Amino acid sequence: MPLTTMKELLMLELNELYAAEKHGAQVLPELVKAAANPELSSALEEQQRRTNEHVARLESVFTELNAWPRPISRSESKGMRGLFQDSLRLANLTKAEPHVRDAALISVAQHVLHDEIAGYGCARSWAALLGYDESATRLEKSLEEERTFDIRLTRLAENINKQALATLTHP
Repeated sequence: MPLTTMKELLMLELNELYAAEKHGAQVLPELVKAAANPELSSALEEQQRRTNEHVARLESVFTELNAWPRPISRSESKGMRGLFQDSLRLANLTKAEPHVRDAALISVAQHVLHDEIAGYGCARSWAALLGYDESATRLEKSLEEERTFDIRLTRLAENINKQALATLTHP
């Protein structure tokens, strides 16, 4: 894809977001199963539902731009693919201490979230500048949901990290 206009840049970002959300929808069920902490499991389940909403919103944005998402294999960044692989690797560490594994799951989930927050922020700004107001509003909604989930994970991590540390100091 050439990159000579802001709309092309917007399309590039939207395709990366779409690929990340679709891949996330596949990975989140594994993270839900791997989480030992019930609050973390519940938060991840809720994010799984929200991820499906993000996919639908992105599809609406593509429609407004009279475009279609590219195949995920061509759109997903290597960094995001690596983060999802890290997520699955951590989820499969069945011999890990549960609180430590939960702390690791939160860490990798927040890495993904921070990438998505940056992507949604840029895409929202570019859509607004290009006059795609409905799309900008949809992207803003997903951006706010990602930020809210990030804050929720940070609050969960405060307790889970302490529990993980306690298992090391009190075997």
